[in-house]
Amino acid sequence: MKDVEINGLSVLNEFDLELRSITISPPAPKLKIIPVSGTSNTIDLSEILSGDVEYDKRSLKMSFNLLCGRSEMLARFSAFSNFMHGQDCQIIVSEDPGFYYTGRMVIEQPDIQNWGGKFEISGEVDPYKYEVNPATYNISAFPGDLTIAGNRKRISPVITCSNIGMVSYLENNYPLKAGINRIPEIFFGAGEHVLTFAGSGTTSVDYQGASL
Repeated sequence: MKDVEINGLSVLNEFDLELRSITISPPAPKLKIIPVSGTSNTIDLSEILSGDVEYDKRSLKMSFNLLCGRSEMLARFSAFSNFMHGQDCQIIVSEDPGFYYTGRMVIEQPDIQNWGGKFEISGEVDPYKYEVNPATYNISAFPGDLTIAGNRKRISPVITCSNIGMVSYLENNYPLKAGINRIPEIFFGAGEHVLTFAGSGTTSVDYQGASL
């Protein structure tokens, strides 16, 4: 039987609901293309603000079966409504268990019969799906390099240091304080990224990638 995990709970195991179908739309890119008057040319300004294409949210819809008598079905539907209706949800699809979608979901009008029924939930979710297990990289020998594999969305890593130090990225140097460091100028997209560290003690880099 098909299943989906919402906010850490298996819908099949916790509520005995069978996933019938799931539809996740691709996110629409926010394109800004301006025609040049009097010519066949255009000016593409889609990446001018952030340096990357931005996207609208996705729509996500799931349909479930309820296989039981009416009174039990109403109780089960009520429990599920209390759990997720109108809530901001993290959703892991069983066919794609390494990522989760995040967004606010609502329950549509259920179809409840004397025996058996069905209902749908829907909502808008973030255009990116996020890695369930963020990666942690550690270094304790200085100077030293860390090579980090990035995913599609541009995300700044979290750098935690036991002492003050320095990190170099794309030929630019940034000071590091003892504790947690978030440097907006350092962000990873798709591909490999090399950080070079100087200092002492130990340093860890936490990175959670996101994909379309």
